[in-house]
Amino acid sequence: MRRLRRPARAPMFESFVITLREGIEAALVVGIILIYLRKTGREGLARWVYLGLGAGVAASIVCAAAFSALNVQEEAYEGWLLILGALFVATMVAWMLKTAKRLKGEIEARVQAIVSRSDKAVAAGLFGLTFVLILREGIETVLFLATINLTTDALLSF
Repeated sequence: MRRLRRPARAPMFESFVITLREGIEAALVVGIILIYLRKTGREGLARWVYLGLGAGVAASIVCAAAFSALNVQEEAYEGWLLILGALFVATMVAWMLKTAKRLKGEIEARVQAIVSRSDKAVAAGLFGLTFVLILREGIETVLFLATINLTTDALLSF
């Protein structure tokens, strides 16, 4: 009877689900910002949202590379990574409970507060808001992917 070996890298299906979920969350927030800018006739500011998106993705890749350079391969880190990932999710759930009914309105209000300033402040504000939102999703993705890479039973992470 052949023994099943644990794969050396994260299972592909689990990685796909995690990346898809975090990507959808990021796309939702960026979409709300872009739609609001279009609705208010400020499509020209979308450039700063796209720059923030690109910078957030790049910073997420840098975080992933830094985490990979740590070469964390011991299962002793699995619990800590799960706790850190759970903290990210818990803060998101608490925020969603507080703002779920008015999520779109709250994001639009933040964008409105940003775009009512001077031109340089608008650019920096839209860039910064998008960057932080995308970086948060990227860090969550890195943590969750690192965690499933360390699990001993792939079915548990599913």
